[in-house]
Amino acid sequence: MSELKNPQEEQATTNPLEGLDNVENELNRSAEFVEKNIKPLAIGIVAVVAVVLAIFLYRSFILAPKEQEAARSLYKAENLFARDSFNLALNGDENVTGFLEIIKEYGSTDAGEVAKAYAGLCYKGMGEYEKAIQYLKGFDNNDKMLTPTIKGAIGDCYLELKDINKAIDFYKKAASADNEFVTPVYLHRMGETCLKAGKTSEALKAFEELKKKYPNSSVTMDADKFIELAKASK
Repeated sequence: MSELKNPQEEQATTNPLEGLDNVENELNRSAEFVEKNIKPLAIGIVAVVAVVLAIFLYRSFILAPKEQEAARSLYKAENLFARDSFNLALNGDENVTGFLEIIKEYGSTDAGEVAKAYAGLCYKGMGEYEKAIQYLKGFDNNDKMLTPTIKGAIGDCYLELKDINKAIDFYKKAASADNEFVTPVYLHRMGETCLKAGKTSEALKAFEELKKKYPNSSVTMDADKFIELAKASK
């Protein structure tokens, strides 16, 4: 990994913390973009998680300056993750500190916790769902946006492993957060999964709650269709 430049040099060149005054606005716009463009039947969980992780890291930069060294180590790995270079983002090379090494070096920091989430998502992207669950469950934080998003990602992994009941349980945990950005996504996913599993009453409840509490969410657009389908399947 290349040596860190001193703070003044980084601010003058490629400091990932440069322009923090504008970061929050950019993240908010990103969140709005994802929300408006999520397809109800093909929800992009990676996009959701990426936005939420970015917001969480921004808070760490502002509220805990001592986290900056760990956060800088995440910067290149995050870029690789965004390009779906999961193996390289996870393990790193001579130029990039991978998420696994960041966990080892900075596991007690907020950035180290975020690295656990990213590591889990890398394993998920590589189809190694059991390892993904291990790292995602290792994430320990009570952030009201990030925590339910990680619960939802765990649900996705269980769904891939054909463990429908555990998938539904984690979707329920994710949907229990009262969050206009995250909750509608997982209510919809829980409803679909319940419907496919023949749990029509639970599916109906999920879609009715989605329609009632989050009528303006883009994922609510097809709620009526699923409500009728659930009723017809009872």
